[in-house]
Amino acid sequence: MEYTPEQRAHLAEQFRTRMRSCQAWSRNQRWAPELNIIASTYPKYDLFPNVAVSTGAPGDLAPGEFVDSSGGRFRYLNRLHPPGKRIQTWWGRKLGDLIFDGPIVIPCLYERVGTGEGEPRWREFPWMSITPAELITLRPGTKLAKGKVVIGGLGLAWQLMAVAKRHAVKEIVVVECSHELCDLIMPRVMPAITQKLTVIIGDAFRVVPTLTADVALIDTFPSYGDNLAATQALARRCKGIGQVWGWGAHDE
Repeated sequence: MEYTPEQRAHLAEQFRTRMRSCQAWSRNQRWAPELNIIASTYPKYDLFPNVAVSTGAPGDLAPGEFVDSSGGRFRYLNRLHPPGKRIQTWWGRKLGDLIFDGPIVIPCLYERVGTGEGEPRWREFPWMSITPAELITLRPGTKLAKGKVVIGGLGLAWQLMAVAKRHAVKEIVVVECSHELCDLIMPRVMPAITQKLTVIIGDAFRVVPTLTADVALIDTFPSYGDNLAATQALARRCKGIGQVWGWGAHDE
């Protein structure tokens, strides 16, 4: 589709208006269809601060621009996101977008495709990344955390770190199916966690129902949304857990 000069001018003015209206990110940031954020206020999450910032695809990076897990399944990188470029956001079934007024660095984790010999191939989209949508949609679960908390799914450990900052949390149990991912991520975050911490390698849907806790936060779903039925089914099996929250299940 080709825009007329008037349409291009209108879009350009809309963009300038959004960039001028950027506001500070808040730890209690609420979702809205359009968010305009001051880049310098967005949380920095430096799991591997020595990894250089990059813009290339995960398979095209130079040494020093990534860290691989021991078995080569995962690749961590610090992705540079340019000012003004839209990032999709979501809340329940609602979609929106967000822009920053300056560059930000988004930690990303990619998963390898296949296990054959030769140069590794990586999935097109990150396995997980610390985007605004991730932070906003994980927050309702984090707010429930108290006492003994089970976290199903490690990811990049953002929710683990957020839960560990809550004074009401006394003990944390992480259930993660990938030993390789735990070996990559846990050494980076354990020094900052003061609560008793246990890591269990296993399928959260099998392990969590065998545990006792005040709250379980489950983020092992393949995608966001439509996870309510699966969360409710899991909760019915978790006789020893006071409350079960699932990512993409209770946010509407």
